[in-house]
Amino acid sequence: MSKEESKYGFKDKAKAEESLELLKSEDHKYQVLTVRGLLGRAKRVLTLTKAEEKVKNIKEAIEVFENWIEGNSNTSTKNAKPKESEEKVETVPGLGFKDKDAAEKTLKILEGRDPDYQKLAIKGLLGSAKRVLPSTKNEDKIKSIKEAMGIFEDFLETFDSEERAKQNMAYLPLDLIKNLPDKPPSALAAEFVECYDKVAKGNYKHLRTKFPEDDDSTSWDIVRNKKLLKLKEKVKESGEKMFDSEGKPTKVHLEMIYWAYSPNVDKLKTYCAKLEKSGAKKRAHSSSSESGSDSDDEVKDKKKSKK
Repeated sequence: MSKEESKYGFKDKAKAEESLELLKSEDHKYQVLTVRGLLGRAKRVLTLTKAEEKVKNIKEAIEVFENWIEGNSNTSTKNAKPKESEEKVETVPGLGFKDKDAAEKTLKILEGRDPDYQKLAIKGLLGSAKRVLPSTKNEDKIKSIKEAMGIFEDFLETFDSEERAKQNMAYLPLDLIKNLPDKPPSALAAEFVECYDKVAKGNYKHLRTKFPEDDDSTSWDIVRNKKLLKLKEKVKESGEKMFDSEGKPTKVHLEMIYWAYSPNVDKLKTYCAKLEKSGAKKRAHSSSSESGSDSDDEVKDKKKSKK
C-alpha cells in the first residue's frame, strides 16, 4: 500500500469519515473510485474478521461509504459535483494552519464541539498542511506551518491518549425524536429540534454553523453538547435509570433525546416501534368502530323500511 493510499481507511466510522473529508479536495472521479475501492476492501476484510468489536467498527465504516456512494451515485463522474445537500453544508469558519496563532485559534473554535468532528477537522488540516509544505519556498512560512502542525500533532496525541473519542455523543436520527408523543422539556430544546428538522433537514452537520435566536455566538452543536454533559452529570449523581419498568424513557432520558442523544439507541428504537405498533392498532380499532356504526345505521334503516 502506498503512502497516499494509507491515509484513507475503514477500520471504524471515524476513519471512514476522515477519509471522506480528506477526499474533498480531490477530483470527483478520484473520490468515487477511492471510496468504491475502500468499500470493496472493507467487505473483503469483514469476511475474515472474527472479533465482534472489529466487525462492528468495520460495518459502521461500510455504512458511511455506502451512504456516500448512494448520495453521489446520480452525478456524472466526469464533471460531477457532490450531492446538493452535501454542498450546502457550511465549513466552520476560522480554521487554519498558517502559523501557531492560527492553530491555537482553530483549537479554540473547535472547543466544545463533537469530539469526532474535532479530530476529523484537525487531521484534515494536518493533511492539508503536509500537502502545502513541498510547494512553499519561503523559510519563514515553512517554519510557521511546521509550528502549527506541531500543535495539531500534540492535540491528536492527547486526544488519543485521553480516549476522547469515547466522549462523542452521536446524534439520534430526527425521526426517532419526532415520533415521540412527549413535548420538548424547554423552549430551547424545542427550538433545537425545530432547527434540526426545518433548517438542518435532519443533517446534524449543519448545526455546526447554525445558532439559537438569542445567542449568535454559540452554535447549536456546542449548545447541545453542554446541555448533554450537564444531563449526564445529573444522571451520574442521582443514579437515575434511562428506562422505567415498562420500557419508557425516564424524564432525564427524554431530555437527552430532545437534544438528539440516547445512551441506548437500540432500546429506544424498540420503544418507538412499540409506540408505532400501538398507534396502528388504535387507528385500526377506530376505523373498525366507525365501520360498525355505519352497519348498525343501515340495519335500523332496513327495519324502518320494513315497517
